[in-house]
Amino acid sequence: MTDRDFSELSQAQILEILVELQHVMESRGKPLPMVSQVGGPSKLESALMEKQSRRSFDQNVTAHPRLLAAIVEASPDAITSRTLDGVLLTWNKGAERMFGFTAQEAIGRNHEGLFESSRKAEIEEINDRLMRGESIIDLETVRVRKDGSLKNISVNISPIMEAGQVVRVCSIARDIDARKVTEKALHDALARERQRASELAAVLDAVPAVVLIAHDRHCERITGNRAASETLRMALGANMSKNPRNDGRPAHFRVRRGGKDLSPDEFPVERAAREGIDIRGFEEEIAFDDGTVTHLIGNAKPLLNQAGEIYGAVAAFVDISARKDAEDRIRQLAHLDPLTRLPNRILLMDRIEQALAISQRNQARAGVIFLDLDNFKDINDRHGHHMGDQLLQRMAERIRESIREADTVSRLGGDEFIVVLPELRDVSDADVIAAKMLDVVGEQCILAGQRIRVTASLGISIFPDHGRDAETLIRHADQAMYDAKESGRNTHVVYGAPPGRNPD
Repeated sequence: MTDRDFSELSQAQILEILVELQHVMESRGKPLPMVSQVGGPSKLESALMEKQSRRSFDQNVTAHPRLLAAIVEASPDAITSRTLDGVLLTWNKGAERMFGFTAQEAIGRNHEGLFESSRKAEIEEINDRLMRGESIIDLETVRVRKDGSLKNISVNISPIMEAGQVVRVCSIARDIDARKVTEKALHDALARERQRASELAAVLDAVPAVVLIAHDRHCERITGNRAASETLRMALGANMSKNPRNDGRPAHFRVRRGGKDLSPDEFPVERAAREGIDIRGFEEEIAFDDGTVTHLIGNAKPLLNQAGEIYGAVAAFVDISARKDAEDRIRQLAHLDPLTRLPNRILLMDRIEQALAISQRNQARAGVIFLDLDNFKDINDRHGHHMGDQLLQRMAERIRESIREADTVSRLGGDEFIVVLPELRDVSDADVIAAKMLDVVGEQCILAGQRIRVTASLGISIFPDHGRDAETLIRHADQAMYDAKESGRNTHVVYGAPPGRNPD
């Protein structure tokens, strides 16, 4: 067995051999030396050979008379034995290297000198268990070296019994300083990681941005920070995924873009996880069941493991609802009349250009109606400007309700309105619409408890008959409106027709 690696033997196997040999040597009334005799087999080796040849303990062991001495002396572990009251009987080279005491210094001394003063209770507990015949396996503890430094060890302790009584104790101690250093480093690293994770969680909860984390590539579970739970009106830590695989997916809101509902596959966090791409500057609207809408803009990025494989995604959004509201207000100020909320002249010119382009493409006509309320100044003078403003608002509503969905009504200022009529089949279509407008404007209305009735004069110009651009058509419609006023008011006139009658 000269080619066998003794380091493969475990502490338990070595301890078993030692206990067996201790029985042999005790039966012969001889001590159990742990240091080999140079030049020939030691007494321990001879006893081992004699016992194994007699009992056939292990053919490999009996085949080598120096085996036990080689195992004991080559072992990096501290292999010792002592009496029950603690007097050391044997001490190998591993014990010398581990604790700093030579065999001559250790043998005959009490093993309590290896214990810290604060560990006296450990001695009592070990002795109590040994007295009950128990073996102690893999006890991690600390011992004191000769220089006063501490050594971390893992020790196996076994009682040696005779006639049912414990007479000796064998111990094998293994140095675990390196492992303890590694464990401490790992513990410290984990503590730092936990601290960083705690800090990151605190940061995520503190930032005013919606942060969503998909924990799997299929986005079946998505969690968010505090801003996400507040924005989406969900409990903190809830699954925010709207993936169909998530049976408990939130149903109290829809995700939209440009007024169109998005499917979960179109969400940025899902696309990032599925396609492995970065999504940047993605705008979306969260439309809740109560009619409120929150506008968000954000980025999404896939999450990769150490192998570079996608295992999820993260997305961050900021609420731009205030910005959107401001943009809408600016747009309204730029394009809408502040009193009636109708398109102003800037937006009107754009609508006319669109109507002309559509009509020209479809080889159809388009119409422009210029409407002016009759005697509106008298109403202002008699009832005040506040009443006049209310009347203008009421007339704007009536005109808007009397035209087609594709038509546009605009307020130029004062009591002047312009209506754009795209895609007319014939001039008579404009006559029909104008007549309807006159009817609704002329209906009596009650403002602040007072009955008020007003009429209007309308002028009509037709594309391309009376002009091919917006300015010309407006000017000709304005002229036709004055013709209507000259013909008695409360009527409409087509440009170029004699006052008082309208061509077919």
